[in-house]
Amino acid sequence: LGQLTAGIAHEINNPINFVYAGVDGLKSSLEGLIEVLDKYDELENYEELDKAKALLHDIKSLKHNLYFDETKRNVFEVVNAIKEGAYRTSEIVNGLRNFSRLDEGEMKEANIHVGLENTLVLLTPKLKEKSIEVSRHYDDLMPEINCYPGQLNQVFMNILSNAIEAVAQSGKITIVTRNHDDNIVISIRDDGRGIPESQLDKIFEPFYTTKDLGHGTGLGLSISFGIIQKHQGTIEVKSKPGSGSTFIINIPKGLA
Repeated sequence: LGQLTAGIAHEINNPINFVYAGVDGLKSSLEGLIEVLDKYDELENYEELDKAKALLHDIKSLKHNLYFDETKRNVFEVVNAIKEGAYRTSEIVNGLRNFSRLDEGEMKEANIHVGLENTLVLLTPKLKEKSIEVSRHYDDLMPEINCYPGQLNQVFMNILSNAIEAVAQSGKITIVTRNHDDNIVISIRDDGRGIPESQLDKIFEPFYTTKDLGHGTGLGLSISFGIIQKHQGTIEVKSKPGSGSTFIINIPKGLA
């Protein structure tokens, strides 16, 4: 949790710094533009042609010194950059809020694709750190299903976090969803180190972990297993050492 929080703090700090830098640049540009506009306002006070011409000459020199035409173009670029930074910040905050769904302790209809995307937003720092590509193959006909959204997000978080840790640099994670008549299926595959066959029957047991000492409690998959059972579904894993792992979640639609 601490590592995840630190990663999110770092991720949200980047667009915030971008906004701050953009605001400073925008302020400087606007000051120059307003200085030129003020000079044009002074023309109203000059009725003599010679004085007006002299002031126009001064304005021309001022515009040259302030890179007036370039500044005009840059203002809109800076505004767009600030907007992008603000949007990115909002996206991360919304991802945090929607991921937790603390106000949704009861079963309700939810879109699992939204849950997956919110989870990926929070894991962005870890994905970037390892240059992991995420390939999505979402079923366009996927309906909303009755579920505990926050708890399902926790399952996605556990499985995707494990996948990231299993993948070496420049790896790939593939997420596939399928809508069937009576159930939905979510498949999460990584091309990481894989799991020995002798351990496959144990990974959902409490406190069992394949991670190094100090890098896992062995509770993530056990909790995930319990959450899927609560949804009257199943979760299974297919894996071979050196060939990656695939977690397959099956959830019925008729939960009440």
